[in-house]
Amino acid sequence: MREIIGLLETELEHAFEVKDKRALHRYVTILADRIVGRQEPGAQSAGTETRLGEVRGDIKLIAERMEQGFARMDERFAAMDKRFEDMRTHMDKRFENAQAQMDRRFEETLKQMDRRFEHVDKRFEEMQTQADKRFEEMHTQADKRFEQTQAQVDRRFEETSKGYNTLVAASTTFFVVLAAMMTLLRIFG
Repeated sequence: MREIIGLLETELEHAFEVKDKRALHRYVTILADRIVGRQEPGAQSAGTETRLGEVRGDIKLIAERMEQGFARMDERFAAMDKRFEDMRTHMDKRFENAQAQMDRRFEETLKQMDRRFEHVDKRFEEMQTQADKRFEEMHTQADKRFEQTQAQVDRRFEETSKGYNTLVAASTTFFVVLAAMMTLLRIFG
């Protein structure tokens, strides 16, 4: 019986990950007791050996099936890893495309803003040029009006000056004639 227990323990340890060896020993003991049925070690029959072989075969079959199950799980995990990698690659491409599109839109917006600023600068320069022309025209017209007004004032001043000079000359002549007359009246009489 101890041979069967030892054999089952060893086979199960190799087939499974064992967390508690005492629990495994108890399990194997219970299993062996049920399979063999409390026979004494010296009284094992050929049927017991056959059953023991069957149990070994069943354990090996269980171990093989578990290995196959693990292999299928590994294949599934590998397929999932591939799917995740494909999804990541696809997302990276989408992100790069979106980034490139945003960069193009940003560049186009910058170019459009540059064109607008150039247009505004050109318009401002045109307005500045027009304002300068209008200022020059106003300045020229003001100069002409001032010169015309100055000429009119000068003419009026000259006319007034001529009239004053004539008045002064007439007054002077009058006083000279008056003085001469008074002198003649005193002298003659």
